[in-house]
Formats: sequence, C-alpha cells, structure tokens
Amino acid sequence: TEAMVVYGMRLLQGEGGEKGDTEGLAWLEKARDAGDTQAWYLLGVVYANAMGVETDFAKAVDCWHKGAEAGDADCQTSMGMLYEAGDKIPSGIEADGAEAAKWYRMAAEKDHTEAIWHLAKILGRGIGVEQNDEEALVWFRRGAELGNGDCMWGLGRSYLKGVAVEVDSVRAYALWTACLDRINFPQQKKGIESQLDELGKALTEEQLKQAEPIIKDWSAK
Repeated sequence: TEAMVVYGMRLLQGEGGEKGDTEGLAWLEKARDAGDTQAWYLLGVVYANAMGVETDFAKAVDCWHKGAEAGDADCQTSMGMLYEAGDKIPSGIEADGAEAAKWYRMAAEKDHTEAIWHLAKILGRGIGVEQNDEEALVWFRRGAELGNGDCMWGLGRSYLKGVAVEVDSVRAYALWTACLDRINFPQQKKGIESQLDELGKALTEEQLKQAEPIIKDWSAK
C-alpha cells in the first residue's frame, strides 16, 4: 500500500502526467481500501487543496476523522487543528479546546512533533482546557528532544520566564539559537531573531560562552 500512496501522490503532484491527475486519487483510494491509514490523511489534503478535485472541506474532514479513529497521527493532528481553529477555516467544526487537546494528545503520544507543539501550547495557555504549566513543560521538552523548533522555542521561553522551571537565561538563549534553523516561517523566524538579539545583549561574555556547548547539543537533535 505504501507504493500505492507514493505513486498516487506523484501523479497528483504532476509527475508522469498532468498535475491533479485523477488517476492519482484512484491510487490513494485503493491504498485506503487496503487499510493504509496514511492514505486517509492524504485524501483529506487532496480534498482540502483541490488536487484533481473540487475543494470539499466536508470530505476532507471526513477523511481525517476516519483516519484519526484508525490511529493515524497525521489525521489526529489535523483533527486537533480543526477543533483549535474553529470557524477560522471553513471546516464546519466549532472551536473546542478540550476536543483539540484530545486529538493532539493521541498523536503526541506517538511522538508526532507538530501535535506535541500544539498540545504544549494549549496546555500552557489554557485554551479550552485547564492551564497546566507543568505538563506543558513536559511536552515542550519532549518535542525539543525530538528536534521540533517550535518546542525548542517554547522550552526556551519557559526557562526565560521561569514557568514551571527555574529561570535559566543561558539555556533559554541556547534553545532559541538552536531552534532558528528549524523555523520555516520568515516572520516567525524574524521575531525569534529579535528576541534572541535582545536576550544576547543582556548576557555577559561568560554566559555566552556557557551557552555554546548547550547550543551544540540542541542543534544536534
């Protein structure tokens, strides 16, 4: 089934034919019918992004929900994002922080780093759930250990602000430095660079030296 998924996506992305080739959709459906849960996620992507079909968020949500119930971490994360976003996207799903956290947790327990980031964020901010800084810290740390840049930033902020952990500006500086290459959005990266510059100016030369091996360690994640 993995070969079906790969071939289907190659066709839909225009390799070996016209982009949006409906034959690609058929291959994904075959993989789905054969029990490949990742196919549910990709079918949702196809319907949400009009790849060879008309945009159909209802079908996308249905695919992600079925895949999530089947245990696919990408689908579980997508369901979490839908419940977190609510009417910000045309999914027909109302915002529900508790439901978002439920789906994120399922995926996070499978080490899905994007889900870990969102779960930690929801717990830390108390979005639709009881605020829990201690558990948020656990998830920030887990995601950072797995190399997720957002979680590295979140863990660094926890150290800087002393949220559920002792204040450690050196470790915060190291984490923010290490996360930069893992941040994909230019505006977000620019914001972190600004924070990092401000923090760096507040540290002594000795503290900056202390940060170097910590930066190296986190950069290797």
